[in-house]
Amino acid sequence: MASTEELSTDTNFLNITTVLVGLTTLVAIALYRSTRRPAGAPPGPTPMPILGNLTTFMSKRTLHDVFIDLRKKYGTVFSLKFASKNVVILNTIDVVKEAMVKQAVEFAGRPKSNSVRLFSQGYKDIVLGDYGPQWKFQRKIAHSAVRRFTRKEDLEKLVFAVTPKVGKILDEQGDKPFAPKYTIGQAVYNILATMCFGKQYETNDPDLLEFINVNNEVTAALGNGLLSDFFPIFEYIKLPYDIKFEGMLNTFFKLFYVEFESHREKFDPENVKDFLDTLILTQKEAIAAGEEEATLMTDTHLVQTVMDLFAAGTETTTLTLHWAVAALAEHPEIQERIAQEIDDVIGRDRLPSLDDKGTLPYTEATLLELLRYGSVVPLGVPHAVLTDTSLNGYNIQKGTTVMINHRGLHFDPEAWDQPEQFKPERFLNDNGQLLAKLPESFLPFGCGRRVCLGEDFAKKELFLIFTWLFSRYTFYKVPGKEAADSLMKPTEASGFVHQPFDEIEVCVKKRFETVE
Repeated sequence: MASTEELSTDTNFLNITTVLVGLTTLVAIALYRSTRRPAGAPPGPTPMPILGNLTTFMSKRTLHDVFIDLRKKYGTVFSLKFASKNVVILNTIDVVKEAMVKQAVEFAGRPKSNSVRLFSQGYKDIVLGDYGPQWKFQRKIAHSAVRRFTRKEDLEKLVFAVTPKVGKILDEQGDKPFAPKYTIGQAVYNILATMCFGKQYETNDPDLLEFINVNNEVTAALGNGLLSDFFPIFEYIKLPYDIKFEGMLNTFFKLFYVEFESHREKFDPENVKDFLDTLILTQKEAIAAGEEEATLMTDTHLVQTVMDLFAAGTETTTLTLHWAVAALAEHPEIQERIAQEIDDVIGRDRLPSLDDKGTLPYTEATLLELLRYGSVVPLGVPHAVLTDTSLNGYNIQKGTTVMINHRGLHFDPEAWDQPEQFKPERFLNDNGQLLAKLPESFLPFGCGRRVCLGEDFAKKELFLIFTWLFSRYTFYKVPGKEAADSLMKPTEASGFVHQPFDEIEVCVKKRFETVE
């Protein structure tokens, strides 16, 4: 007969064995589930255990090239797994409209992740916040505040308060090659700083350069994401990069909260000077009117709203203008035609005006082609499905991340003639006038419930800066390097941002002497 001690040892062994078998089974189930798509989901490449399809993007190929191959193999709607997350990619305008227009509410959510939660301070912003009554109210007051600065007089004043500083930098270049992105970037940041905070910086001001550097760092880090975005267990394990990311965010937040506290302290409803003041006033008016959502709008919501406008407005506009300099230096014949049109219509004795929109068809067609060709945010901002639904005959589960392949739309050979070519004429009719209706596959600002809040402002700002810039200056390739690689070659392995190489250099010369 076995002793009590032997029985206890056998029991412990069985317990340990049972636990190990149970854990092994759970791991096996988790690994199996990580390689399976939901029933009825769109087709896609076979996911690897744990990683899903992340390895598909671990190469020097651009995201656009990878997506071209996936579309050829799996069709206009395909699905991926990023670790445990289900992601669906929409590649043609028909499926985009079916999702974002016909099922606007169902596809109006935003996916949640640890990096986004940290960046938005608990999803309290507009761009990344989830769809619902609070979000709709927050967007409404932000839209009301932005509209003030899209008025002709206000926007022209904003832009042309900054252009002399840009002109001074360009005038000083002489024949020296320089990187245009940083000069243009300072102009765009100054416009947004004036609009948001009522503050204008001098060129190369250390505070302005810090703002640009911190914003770029945070934007890049957010695009890359954190390990915890894909593997939630790492939310509870602080890695060195997590600490670095949170440090960047704290620096970034401080820049905005210092301005907010100053505005709150000095707020005068009879003297509303800028976007921050306008938000504070709109909030106070909504509370006084008894709007329930207004009482839920914290200071964090207001600061996050300003951050949305500033972060999104600076990066996308800067990159679009960066594409403009690269494209027109690469195509001097286009640049010359634009300059001649501006000379003929506006002349050389006054600044461009928003009243000139509609009178410069070739110039405006070039701007549209820049938005198409540049496609600076090639996948836009991800959506999340709020309820189980169907799309293009496939089942789409609640919580699925859905992304619009904007660059795929803009380079679709079935929608565009020679999409790889830079051709402003594609936006003109046979009479040389702008098309009365833009092509359906042209979608630089998104569509549906989550269409870009600052679309009208961005279009007008781009028109004024672009027209001013190319009426007064000619950009050209560095002498002796005319036959070098194209300036329009995108950064290798660019993912969340599509841009020419950061280090491209050009030369610039004045077209004529001006007195402004």
